[in-house]
Amino acid sequence: MSNLVFKEIERKDEKQLRNLIKTVLDVLDRPEFFIPYEDWELEELFNKDYAPLHGAYDGEKLVGSAQLYVRQDFLKEYIDILNLNGYKVCELGGELVLPEYRGQGIMYELIKLQTKLAKDMGFDYIISMAHPDNLGSKKSLMKLGLEYVKTTTVNKTFLRDIFMMKL
Repeated sequence: MSNLVFKEIERKDEKQLRNLIKTVLDVLDRPEFFIPYEDWELEELFNKDYAPLHGAYDGEKLVGSAQLYVRQDFLKEYIDILNLNGYKVCELGGELVLPEYRGQGIMYELIKLQTKLAKDMGFDYIISMAHPDNLGSKKSLMKLGLEYVKTTTVNKTFLRDIFMMKL
């Protein structure tokens, strides 16, 4: 991992990003581990007011990505579930790592970068979700200090463990 660089993903890398998303989602052993992107979300990939986007690069190759969802209306359901009305809340999401790069701490580093960004942006709480069986994601979240809050169904469809940390 020593050769990897973690930085904001630029629009010039959009093709790589879309390929990363497709590659990772196509080979998931458990597709329910990832809430699929809706078409409108893919159009918002480079909108920093929606979700700042960072990546892990091996040279020029994008090998991982993560988003920090910051738009409060998008997070309303989760704010209500967690009774955080009146607080500024953001969500870690969109963590994707190419299969051949897993197990190198890339997801952890991306989440760490996004957590620092959330603090710098003045958020009160950071939340994240993982499928109850997704032990790798849950381990990364807890390692960074997010605590399990509850298991619930989000978007009327997806069973998720919700994690939260006061910033």
